[in-house]
Amino acid sequence: MGLKNNNSEYGSLARALHWLVAIGLFVLIYLGLEQGGMERGDERSRIRFIHASIAAITLMLMTIRVVWRFMNEVPAKPDGMPAWQSTVSSLVHWGLYITVFAQLFAGAMVVGTGGKGIPVFGLFTIPLPVTENHDAHEWWEEVHEFAWKPLAALIIVHILGALYNHFIAKNDVVRRMMIGVK
Repeated sequence: MGLKNNNSEYGSLARALHWLVAIGLFVLIYLGLEQGGMERGDERSRIRFIHASIAAITLMLMTIRVVWRFMNEVPAKPDGMPAWQSTVSSLVHWGLYITVFAQLFAGAMVVGTGGKGIPVFGLFTIPLPVTENHDAHEWWEEVHEFAWKPLAALIIVHILGALYNHFIAKNDVVRRMMIGVK
């Protein structure tokens, strides 16, 4: 297995980025739901700080992932995959990319329009080129609170598609993103 993708499987960098972004997204959804019902206070602020830090890293990893995808070959769809499944697969992948970026951007705008920069685990803060604006802050907060739902739905469809390909279609779709094809 090399660093770059080939016609039959993803390279080690694409695999690592896929799983790191996936872990980041699951943690972000969990932390977002966890702090969503909490009263304002130190504990909620601490969770928001961790949430924002992980979001900044996830955004960086996702950006690298998309750039790497454009710089590399994408493995071919499995032989015999119906055209409709190939189309749905492509739509789900691009939908994931769009909703991930939309959700991360909306979260950054919540922080920025709240008059702050994005903290990265207390190491540094990423300044944002927006000013504090209460109305914009409220709007971006609503967008951020909504956008995780289509993102979660697409993640579920993605996972179900992977499980279908592995257990029912019995092709190499999952193996090429995990351990490589035989």
